[in-house]
Amino acid sequence: MTDEQLAAMHRLLVEYHRNLAKEAVLDIVQQYHADLAQRLADEAAQIPRRTAILERVHEREHRSQNVF
Repeated sequence: MTDEQLAAMHRLLVEYHRNLAKEAVLDIVQQYHADLAQRLADEAAQIPRRTAILERVHEREHRSQNVF
């Protein structure tokens, strides 16, 4: 799964849980889905950043192996 696909999946889940929150009758259920949607949105926003960090770590490991 590519980063773009993973981010798209998160966005789909965000929309789904936001809709559930709007339709929820009980406050606790509404809050649960709203919180979950926010966490998923936050995760989706971090995917490109984490990928870039991981690529830099792999590059450093590769360079350090080539030195020895």
